[in-house]
Amino acid sequence: MKRTKSIPFLLAPFLLASSAMAQLTDWHAVQALPGGTKIHVTLKHGRTFGHCFFQGAPDDELVCSYRGGLYSRRVVYPRDNIKAVYRAHNGPAIGLGIGAGAGAVIGASRDPVPGLGRGGTALVDAGILGGLGAFLGLIADPFFHGRAVYRDPNPDNVANRPSTPQEQDTDQLANKIPCLRDGVTLQCVP
Repeated sequence: MKRTKSIPFLLAPFLLASSAMAQLTDWHAVQALPGGTKIHVTLKHGRTFGHCFFQGAPDDELVCSYRGGLYSRRVVYPRDNIKAVYRAHNGPAIGLGIGAGAGAVIGASRDPVPGLGRGGTALVDAGILGGLGAFLGLIADPFFHGRAVYRDPNPDNVANRPSTPQEQDTDQLANKIPCLRDGVTLQCVP
């Protein structure tokens, strides 16, 4: 009798994981993001670098802006080309926290600087390593992204792939006629 009562507890993690996976394919989760949320978009065809700030998501596209000092641009991604959308972490803040914590521990554990005492040494070390950590977090920020908000249910959709030069020249391949290609346009030269 005790075994039958424990079965639901053993199956609960699997049920929660399957419900979480079902939510990742829901486009409404992207539409529910607040404006200005820092996100990372991965594409099926093409590449993106860094993070952008979410502006909106109608049914067939995602709009976000890339900001950098005086440079700002708005980008529209078609929904059928989006492979996944991730919420981004704040890299400089994470680096600052890790660096300041490590600096405080190092400063408190070593011999104090004369005139500062143990607390002053920990504070100075926390400031120095916190600044270094924030700088490293700023550099590493574009390479890390957080939790997935959306994943396309069929990321390798063959029907939506752009045509390649091999697909355009099917009649030549069928006839097995050799083709001399132009070096710039990659089209057959007569």
